[in-house]
Amino acid sequence: MIDSSKDILYIVISFCVLWATVFLCWTMYYVGKILRDISRVIEEFRLRLHQISEIINKVHGRVETMSSILGKIFSGKMTKTSDIGQAFSDKAEDWLDDSADIAKAVARQAVQKAVDSTAKKIKKIAKKMG
Repeated sequence: MIDSSKDILYIVISFCVLWATVFLCWTMYYVGKILRDISRVIEEFRLRLHQISEIINKVHGRVETMSSILGKIFSGKMTKTSDIGQAFSDKAEDWLDDSADIAKAVARQAVQKAVDSTAKKIKKIAKKMG
């Protein structure tokens, strides 16, 4: 089978090529996993950025509403304090309802994510132990 040192060299080279191939496949697998995780992080960032944008737009709308109410007050269109109080309380109720809905949705997402993450960690620990 092995007649000369050249045969031994070819065997060693073939093992080196085999190990290099295994290493490259392993590296490509982990690079793919890293890219997938980066994609998920970017998608979550986009979602959060969209939510922040919505909140900023709502705050902007509320400021405009308040300025219109204050404009009516200072222009003399609303002279009774009861009218002014009613206008402010109506707007405050609307704002609280909208804010509560947004906060509930964000809280639900955060809790679900935490539960999923904890479940994955527990499964990994259980596999290691069992």
